[in-house]
Amino acid sequence: MKKKLLPLIGSGVVAILIAVCCVLCLERVSVGNVGVVYSMSGVKDTTLSAGWHWLSPFESVKQFPVSQQQIVFSNSAEDYNAQSHPDWSIDAPANGGMVKMNLTVNYAFNAGQVVELYKRFNGMDGESLVANYIQNSIIAYVKEVTPQFSVMDIYSDKKSEVNQAISEYLADKLGDEYGINVIGALVIDVQLDDALQEKIKAKEQAKQDAEIAELEKQTAVAQAEVAKTKAQAEADVKVIEAQAEAEANRIIAESITPELIQMMEAQARQEHGWVTVQGADAVVVQEN
Repeated sequence: MKKKLLPLIGSGVVAILIAVCCVLCLERVSVGNVGVVYSMSGVKDTTLSAGWHWLSPFESVKQFPVSQQQIVFSNSAEDYNAQSHPDWSIDAPANGGMVKMNLTVNYAFNAGQVVELYKRFNGMDGESLVANYIQNSIIAYVKEVTPQFSVMDIYSDKKSEVNQAISEYLADKLGDEYGINVIGALVIDVQLDDALQEKIKAKEQAKQDAEIAELEKQTAVAQAEVAKTKAQAEADVKVIEAQAEAEANRIIAESITPELIQMMEAQARQEHGWVTVQGADAVVVQEN
């Protein structure tokens, strides 16, 4: 009986060993990542693509995201889709004061540089590299960009220009330093202290008052122009009427001839008896 069990036990042990080897030798690289393979003998120059891979039991993998990722710097838990979160907003200097910025940065590691990154940063994977180095570098670089803008620029007037300037600067710096492709940075909120907030409100009010005054001025000018146009039109009508009347009188005056006067006199005498027509206006005077 024992002799019959021994082969079965041996087969079971072999199966277990095979299963253990499968677990130890099969490595999955997540979708959107590449894997850096390393062992006691060193680091392989080629990376693993997403999917399952057979490895030596002595090899391990560190993963780096090459698809788009996002880092959020905010003091609002909603920006992390959480009920609570530490304040990770950026206190940045600007021309005229300090601003508290909530910012997102979209990025991805360059697949061709992850092996060198792994070597240079002592075996860190992408997640550890972001948490320990890249986040702090982003904060520092953002603070190097913002002083070229005023508080009002960052707060409202030129936010799109601020986004572009930060994106370009981060792309330049992080690309050289960490092999990161920065897809874009976006300022999602700017908060000011009470003193700056009051200054902004006062400036906005002054701007609105100036716009209202300018509008009223333009309205008055427009109304004056309308009145002027109306007066000119009325004057033109009177001139035209006067010219027409004068022309009519001229025509009438030119049409009165001695023969016409004699004819009118004859007609009047025929109708009223002996009359005298006085002057060109043909006033009929009956004579007794």
